[in-house]
Amino acid sequence: MSKSNEMIRLASQRGYTVNKDGEVLNPKGEKVMGSIRKTKKYFYKTIGITYFGMSRPILVHRFVAYKKFGEAALEGECIRHLNDNSLDNRPDNIDIGTYREIFNTTKNKISV
Repeated sequence: MSKSNEMIRLASQRGYTVNKDGEVLNPKGEKVMGSIRKTKKYFYKTIGITYFGMSRPILVHRFVAYKKFGEAALEGECIRHLNDNSLDNRPDNIDIGTYREIFNTTKNKISV
């Protein structure tokens, strides 16, 4: 299992949750401030979870998917943002998908 998936499980076990706006809440119910990580084409929100004295990053959309779908989210090929906005982490905008689905959605939007 990847370190990222371990951190997602650990955060959930420690009582971190997600609100309807896709914001991560700590066990006290306070919003967790994070940062933005840029990949080649997209920006993603991340939070840090302390593990053995070190902060480990978690992608917020993956944590939201875990809270929504459970273990299936960790086994899925990828996590999709249904509206293609990589910073919109609302649970109703997150789904488990495949890279082929993302490719087809993007291709269809370009050709229209």
